[in-house]
Amino acid sequence: MPSTRALVAALLVLLSACATSRPASQADAPALSPAQQALRRIVDAHFEEQFRRFPQTATSKGLHTYDDQLAGFTPGEQLAWAAVLKQELATLPQQVDRTRLPLLDQADYDIFESNLKARILEIEEVRGWERNPNTYLGIASSSVYALINRDFAPLEQRMRSAVARMSRLPEVFAAGKAALKNPPRLWTEIALQQAAGTRSLLASTLPQAFAPVKDAALQESFAREQAKALAALEDYVRFLREDLLPRSNGDFAIGESIYRRKLTYEEGVTEDIDSLLAWGRAELKRTQDEFREVARRLDATKAPMDVYRELGKEHPTPAELVPTTRATLETIRQFLVDQHIITIPSEVRAQVAETPSFNRALSFASMNTPGPFETTATEAYYYVTPPDPSWSAEQTEQHMSFYNRHALELVTIHEAYPGHYVQFLWTNKKVDSKVRRLMGSGSFSEGWGLYTEQMMLEAGYGGTGVTADKLKLNQLALYLQRLARYMVGLSLHTRGMTYEQAVRFFEEEAYMTRINAEREARRGTSDPTYLVYALGKKMILELREEAKARWGKDFTLRRFHDAVVSYGYPPVPVVRRLMFGEN
Repeated sequence: MPSTRALVAALLVLLSACATSRPASQADAPALSPAQQALRRIVDAHFEEQFRRFPQTATSKGLHTYDDQLAGFTPGEQLAWAAVLKQELATLPQQVDRTRLPLLDQADYDIFESNLKARILEIEEVRGWERNPNTYLGIASSSVYALINRDFAPLEQRMRSAVARMSRLPEVFAAGKAALKNPPRLWTEIALQQAAGTRSLLASTLPQAFAPVKDAALQESFAREQAKALAALEDYVRFLREDLLPRSNGDFAIGESIYRRKLTYEEGVTEDIDSLLAWGRAELKRTQDEFREVARRLDATKAPMDVYRELGKEHPTPAELVPTTRATLETIRQFLVDQHIITIPSEVRAQVAETPSFNRALSFASMNTPGPFETTATEAYYYVTPPDPSWSAEQTEQHMSFYNRHALELVTIHEAYPGHYVQFLWTNKKVDSKVRRLMGSGSFSEGWGLYTEQMMLEAGYGGTGVTADKLKLNQLALYLQRLARYMVGLSLHTRGMTYEQAVRFFEEEAYMTRINAEREARRGTSDPTYLVYALGKKMILELREEAKARWGKDFTLRRFHDAVVSYGYPPVPVVRRLMFGEN
């Protein structure tokens, strides 16, 4: 086992090597001012300490120094980290004179400062480690899943790391039993349901992933730790069902004070809740009216949702799913190039593939990009999930309806071109700031994906007539779901909306089936700011209008889009300041 000093040294070398990704050589770069140097030292030290305390985070970011370690899951570790963050926050203005920083570094300073505040708020006031039983299932699952999700090292090496992490899982579940106090009953019920996924991961997914390893002693070691982890999981499930559930009487709402601070720290949004809700109500009604109008154009004899569901029948066969998706990917990419929508800073394609079998229960479609510091497994995969061969014809048809031609194009736009994959390419190629590579904003990332769905149709993708209307109806349906999240997230946590009222809202306002409405409402109780999709799209559209007004005849979509995605993943208000050169 290397020494702590050696580990730290290796981490610093890797961070330094990965941080510089601009094409200009180091010799050409201007010398850093004392304020810039001080900020970089603080940021480097922060991430070094974070990765040491939370090794599973390091793995997810592409740093593999701590792959065989698992930490940061006890209440004591959480509160100790909050104390470190508070000390960093207090000393930041003493060590760095923000007024002496260039514009990009001022943005990094502000993002870093806000991120510290957001993490302190989560630990000390939201207190998911004390209130949400699913926290510990999530730690257990993500810590080992990260070791099979990408081929960043030989399988045997990753298996050894998995064995080491599994050996700590009994401690994870014991920490949960000791820490949890009066969660909402719904959250304990959700955790009992989610435990089945963790059990499947440990019992089936991991051994399936590591089956090719021939080392018999390693396989025996794996089986031994797996049995202990599964026994600890079953003990945790008994605790949830027999002990915690009867005394789960807490409230899921975080309250207006915490909610507003979360929006300020995480998204740079300072509007009051009433103003946010007023916009949401108006936008929801406008979108519903447009949805009904487009449905009438397609078939005036049917109810709008029946028209929408009919489109689900226009899908490829299971065997055609990957080649159809690959062709769709290229068609959309070429449209971006031909119509000068955005610069694509790499010829490297996202590889279309079937979702790995060990993850098919968790995902319909996903973009899997490497962590910002990954140097080995650098490929990006756009995964689509085929139906299970054992399913009935009806089950297969329901599954494949998700991949109807029109929905598949919109999902591909959101996930790949010009959505998340193009965001990743720009950040990977153009951004050398650790802050803007590692401290992202949900409203920018997801807002951009949602914005591109509408923008591409506005730019002419899909042509005109019936085909265009079918695409538009799908786009509006997806937007209604995100608008419902926006309204429900705000209302559940600041306006006293109940879970049942949230379910009805998704059914009545976003036209969702009961089962999907329940899933969305459950998520909203523990993910209060899942309004970020619609909120981010709103801010990006407002930013586009401002750019048109400021740039006049010099405005083009490509100029605007290239500017927006060139800064990494900061909150949209920070993007605005950088675009227009404002402090």
